[in-house]
Amino acid sequence: MTAATKTPETPFATTPLSPVLGAEVVGYDVRDLKDPRDVEALKLCVRDAQVLCFRDQNLTAAEMVTFLRTIGEPQYHVMRKFLMPETPEIYVLSNVKEDGKPVGNAYEGMGWHTDLKGQDKRTAFTVLYGREIPETGGATCFASMYRAYEALPAEKRKELDGLQFVYTYETQYNNRLKMLAEKGITDHSYPTELRPEQVEYAKRRHINPIVDVNPYNGRKWLHMATGGCAGIVGKENEEGVQFVLDLSDWATSAPFRYDHAWRKNDLLIWDNYGLFHVAGEYDKTKHRRLIWRGSIADER
Repeated sequence: MTAATKTPETPFATTPLSPVLGAEVVGYDVRDLKDPRDVEALKLCVRDAQVLCFRDQNLTAAEMVTFLRTIGEPQYHVMRKFLMPETPEIYVLSNVKEDGKPVGNAYEGMGWHTDLKGQDKRTAFTVLYGREIPETGGATCFASMYRAYEALPAEKRKELDGLQFVYTYETQYNNRLKMLAEKGITDHSYPTELRPEQVEYAKRRHINPIVDVNPYNGRKWLHMATGGCAGIVGKENEEGVQFVLDLSDWATSAPFRYDHAWRKNDLLIWDNYGLFHVAGEYDKTKHRRLIWRGSIADER
């Protein structure tokens, strides 16, 4: 096992989770994160590892919100039905039902994506806290878009330079409904039509360069979307969508991936710059899953 390392700047030691990306922290309580210098050290550590896993956390909802606010400005998920009433900064992911009603969204995170898009501000960091974990399955899978870009042949990099992809939440929403229908899933919580106040937001076109640059470290990465992709500028059609999907299939292959096998009370925080993720499948008829999710807005 790789030895844990700690620098003078960080209040905790980290151990790599894989040769590709990710690091774990053991024996550190995130409730102790208060010093602004430690907060900045944590952000640097997350950007370097791409994903940090703090093991064995024991947080109330209020304490998780405090952690989120210590890092930055929380964002509120558009699916307001599953925001916690007392702490709406937390969005609940779960297949658990109480009194016959779902306590969270059981079908979130489908399709490779980054959480940067769809908000007025980009999402810098995403936080997941595992309260109940399936015995098998349910991994959260990550792919390094830094490593994928760096592995591209020079000719392919040249082809991608200047290309821009188009994302809309409406496309993502409709594709999610289609995916659920194809799997025969009917017990989901997505209405067949968005509410009137959601439509304007959903139709917004978000345009980003496929070869993007992380403003915090200068690294180039492949910035795409799968479920929400409406094509590329100049080709907002099936050809443009397929171009992005083919590139995504390659960029999320084994050489660039780390699949996180959850343990109860894991707290994950990741940098949405340079990283794709997707929710892994698990048997929802046999296992309970309860995850609290929070998002932090970009400072820029």
